Amino acid sequence: MRRIIGALIVVGILVVIPAGVQAQRSDTPVDTVYVPASGPKDTGSIVYSSIILEKDCKYKIVVSGVYQFNVNMVYGYADAQYRMDSSGQYTQRFNSIEFNGERVNADISDIDNHRYTFYWIGDGNKVKFSIYDYVDNKRGTYDDNAGTLKVEIYPITSLSLTKSVSPHSIKQGQETTVTLTVENTGTSEITDIEVVDTIPSDLTFVSGEASKTYASLRPKDSREFQYTLQLNEPGTYNLDPATATYADEEGNYHTVTSETATIEVIPSLITTPTQRPTPSGTSTASVHLYGEKTDVVLGEDVLLKLSAVNIIGNPTMHVQVIIIPPSGWSVTSSEFATSGTGQYTTTYDIEPGVGRDIEVRIRPNQIGDDFEVQGRIIYYFEDDPTKREDHTLTLPIKVRAKAESGVEQRESPPESNGSSTPGFAAVVTVAGVLAVYLWRKRR
Repeated sequence: MRRIIGALIVVGILVVIPAGVQAQRSDTPVDTVYVPASGPKDTGSIVYSSIILEKDCKYKIVVSGVYQFNVNMVYGYADAQYRMDSSGQYTQRFNSIEFNGERVNADISDIDNHRYTFYWIGDGNKVKFSIYDYVDNKRGTYDDNAGTLKVEIYPITSLSLTKSVSPHSIKQGQETTVTLTVENTGTSEITDIEVVDTIPSDLTFVSGEASKTYASLRPKDSREFQYTLQLNEPGTYNLDPATATYADEEGNYHTVTSETATIEVIPSLITTPTQRPTPSGTSTASVHLYGEKTDVVLGEDVLLKLSAVNIIGNPTMHVQVIIIPPSGWSVTSSEFATSGTGQYTTTYDIEPGVGRDIEVRIRPNQIGDDFEVQGRIIYYFEDDPTKREDHTLTLPIKVRAKAESGVEQRESPPESNGSSTPGFAAVVTVAGVLAVYLWRKRR
């Protein structure tokens, strides 16, 4: 009696378990429909799947069978992908099966058994199946087509692995973040997920995790993790794909890989000035980076000047100047002849005892107190570029949201490298003394 009661309880439990909560095996179709071959009079005869294919989930659709598109003709058989003659030989590619009105190519073809496999991404709707009407008056009117194609929809286990880098373009010495994302794009749960990435030996690992495990992922679920790298040498780095393994609902293991990811490392332009010997009896030039204001209001223009003076007694001076505004600033005007990405440059010659200013006007687009303008001057004398000098200058700029009471926006002292123009201070002093002498004499 107890055994009977126990059996009844088990049966009762089995009865009340909803069918929907049981995992659907990937070898069992979730839907099967038959699509009839239809002639011109019946064109538009369509069969819909009885289930909705979930959006962004992947399904396997298998189409099998042969139909005859005119029973009065010995010629005119077809399956989902080919036409055949009376002897059953394939004579022409003929994609007869249509998904949502579009003829499709099979991903896997079993021609001998007239069985074709398609992989399809759901869009949240039922799928519309039909057979393409091949119009050829030589072979009849299609009023007596015969046969059907069988369509089976299977759930599928699938894992998507994505590897991305942000930012993908950095300067040498800076850091970037690698993100690994796994998503269950199938229609059944996956388990025992392991994700592993490898870090090239010439890159510096800073923080984060390069591998991760997850117990399970239900359909449409996703997870991501990150790690940070530092790259100290310029160049283009192609990171190897990451790898993931997982188990499907039947315990079978699968392996997937991501795409490669690329990081571009741009060389830094800030270098230690290289002082080279100058020709006998000459001195180096005087170079300056000057801004009319270093404390400005958001949206206000800043006028920058890069100046160079060829000291008297030097040969002709050949100069290249480069200005690099802070990232995100707008250049509103410039005397520079050419510009690269974020850099403004030009070249010119300066005769002995002559100086020249090159101007660029920039405008900030954000507030902050740590902006820097970089100026670089490379020059050499006569016709010997091997003895060139290279100077990098930096000018800090502060940007406020609005002018503050009591804060005076000052002109900045020029950032300089090298000696200033000889005798300039002495000339100013003598001129002042002479002016006072003449004024007293007139009185």
